[in-house]
Amino acid sequence: MATNSKWVAFTQEFFDGDSRETVARLAPLAFSDDFIGRGKLTVPGMTRDEAAQAQVAWPNMGWMKKIVGVAPPTVAGVASAIGGQMACALTAASEKQDAVLYWGNQKGLDITKGLVFETRIRLSVLPSGAGVQAVAGVCSDWIDGPDNNACYARFQANGSGLLYFRSFDGVTTTSVSTGVTLAASDWAILRIDASDIANVRFFVNGAQVSPENAVSFAATGALAVLQPYLGVYKPSGTGVATLITDCVRAWQNR
Repeated sequence: MATNSKWVAFTQEFFDGDSRETVARLAPLAFSDDFIGRGKLTVPGMTRDEAAQAQVAWPNMGWMKKIVGVAPPTVAGVASAIGGQMACALTAASEKQDAVLYWGNQKGLDITKGLVFETRIRLSVLPSGAGVQAVAGVCSDWIDGPDNNACYARFQANGSGLLYFRSFDGVTTTSVSTGVTLAASDWAILRIDASDIANVRFFVNGAQVSPENAVSFAATGALAVLQPYLGVYKPSGTGVATLITDCVRAWQNR
């Protein structure tokens, strides 16, 4: 394993050049989830019964699901998946649908404090149909349509599997192609590095895909406090998409 490390402010990261992922993080605040274990197969929603279920099935865990649509779309663990995996999936029903894995709007990641977000994903069903998209990154409170979020920094894929890096700090919107197109069989490690808030950088499989100084995230205060957000969305129609998430990691200064 070819591993190197680097120091950024008060954090140290160990990067595996073979797997192209961060394998260890020394930071005042760090979060990591590989979705391993039977208790991860069911993700609670926001109803009273689901909240009660969460206390039993997911003690001390922050994940919740947001479902829009009566078909319905799903957010659930993948049974016996190697390393633990979570799937967000739309159905072919002709309706608006949203399937999101997030922290139930309990935001705790401050992008102004050197936040780094990393996830390993696969688009096992590529987005199809007008407006269908898959997104992975950090954002503020859930809202109808990920493009309407108050603030976000994320990756987004539409029908061809082409990845974009996108950000919105409450004022400036950035949306640029990464030049990377994923097939349904491809795993990708996506990384958002805000260790320099004036130059937020985006990486796919260890390679930087954003030009230097392409994203300056100017949000401060409550607007800068975000949550992980991974999901698939369509405004209408019969399009489908499935996003598989293998792990989520985030770290920052206190």
